[in-house]
Formats: sequence, C-alpha cells, structure tokens
Amino acid sequence: MDGATALNDQALIELCWLLEQDEPCLAPDAVWLSGKPAIYAHLQDMGALTISNVLADNIVCRDCCCESIRPEALPHAGRVDFPYRGYCHDCGWINLTREQAHYWQAQPLKVARWLATALQLNTRFVVEPVVDGVFWRLGEIEHRRKRRTLFFGRRLPSSAAVVDRKLNELVAPGAEVIITTSDVGKLRDSDLCDRLAVPLRAVTHIRKASFVVENLDAYLLSLGPVETSDETSLRLMHTQRVALIDGNKHKLSPQVFSLLKILEEADGDEVHKRHIAEGLGVESATFRTADVVKRHRVVFDTFVESDRKGNYWLKPDFVILDRR
Repeated sequence: MDGATALNDQALIELCWLLEQDEPCLAPDAVWLSGKPAIYAHLQDMGALTISNVLADNIVCRDCCCESIRPEALPHAGRVDFPYRGYCHDCGWINLTREQAHYWQAQPLKVARWLATALQLNTRFVVEPVVDGVFWRLGEIEHRRKRRTLFFGRRLPSSAAVVDRKLNELVAPGAEVIITTSDVGKLRDSDLCDRLAVPLRAVTHIRKASFVVENLDAYLLSLGPVETSDETSLRLMHTQRVALIDGNKHKLSPQVFSLLKILEEADGDEVHKRHIAEGLGVESATFRTADVVKRHRVVFDTFVESDRKGNYWLKPDFVILDRR
C-alpha cells in the first residue's frame, strides 16, 4: 500500500469514527494531540472537515502541553497568520491560527453527496434530508429489474425508531439500501433489524479527494454468509412482505398480505369471511377464501385456523402480544 492509499484509508477510518459521535466535531487541540494531524489536514483539504465558527473554550498550550489556555481574538488586526491568542501561566501569550482556536466540524451532508456522486445519482436526484443530521435519501437505482432506494445514515442505533418510521413512508418493504458509518451489528436488536444496512467502509474508499463505491452488488445479491434459522413467524410481513416458515421466506401476494393483516388486527379473535371480503374490497357473495390462498396454502395452514363455518383467526402463537 503506497503512502497516498494508506493516508486515504486512515482518513476514511477517522471520518467514520467522527460521524458516529453525538457532535461530529473535534477540539482544535485534539487534532494535534491525537498524533494524526496529517490525516485531519487531509480530510480538511478534501472538504470532509471544515473549521467551524465556534471558538474553543479551553485548549492545551502547544508549548508546554501542561496548562490550559482560552483562545481569544486579537484586540486589533495583528498578524494575519495568527488572528488568535491564548494566555498560558507558564509560557505567556501564545499566538494561534484559526485552525488552532476553532472546533473542526465534520460534514455528513458532504459525505452523503459524495456517495450520491459515486453512485452516479447526482445527475438525477438531489440528496434529501430525511432525519435532520442523521439520515439522507440519495436516490434510486434499478438492480435486476427491482427498484432500490439508497440512503446514507449515521448514529443509526440511537435513532432507529424514527428512521424506521420514515422508511415506511418513503420506500417499499425490502427495497431500501442503507449505507452507514454505524456498526450494523448493533442494528440487529433495533427497529432497523429487518433493513438492509451496508457498512460504508465495506463498499467505499477514497480516491482523489472523493468517494469510489465498489462491490455494493454483493449486498444486493445477498452474497454474504447465510444465516440459518428455523424461525416461523410473521415478523417480516410488514417490512419485506414475506412470512417465515422454518427459516424460509415465503412471499405474500397482496391479497394474502391483506388477509393476514386483517386477522392480525383482530388480535386472535374470529373474523367472518364476510368481513374479510369487505377488507379485501371484493363482493362477499362471491368471495371464497380458497381462491385467495390456493397458491399460499402452506402459509395459510401455518398461521391461520378456521371453524369451517366461515370464521377465521390467527393462531395464538402468532398474535402480537403488545397489541392485546
């Protein structure tokens, strides 16, 4: 790995870490105390880091590295190179550059726009904020005749519920692709557990002060390690329009999905086929449940019970308890 490639790789690591902080900014003394000033300077040159307008409260004196000093603007024009100063009890007045006196601010919107450009979405879509400072819509692509909506997100574990609600409004179940700086493992126990989350570092690298996205297809084709499960549930019904039976996904037609939704909302109570017909928007006189489930017999037999007199209900094991 040559020097430029190594610098870009380290810069991406630091950028991802910084974007996962509550406030994605660095105190000016943290830049040089970190031992990585060249990396942060590189991110600044790229535009991923900017010098904010906020003056730092206290920083470590660069000369003695012991005392704290409070940056302040020079009372007069002074030297252009050092428009700030701070008083150290050991070293006296210390001249400071703007970079040494102000916070360094990461730019998540810039990262979202870089991703959109790398994915060639910028000519057709405008990066749209979905959850302020956390989640952005990048645009849409078509992959194997299926439309996918791409997003960029940061700090997703702490914002999972609100992001999930927004996704339900913006994208069809299972059609989202979320590129994120967050640890995707921490999303497994969140509201985003059923969403496709892709680690930014796994598909992105920096080249010539911008992003290049590669190998995203591997996630769209589900080429990662296959997780085995014997789960039988309707957990993915609303997000992916599938039912899980012994760990296998069974796609649900629109009518079967609507039928299961009607029974789910009944919380295990009996629902007569007349009411099911009304919910499906068909004539009750001609409605036959068998016509709806004939191609989904396994799903129907697994999750639904009937008294053979026109009443149907969701089996107790699959009634959502917190709806009761």
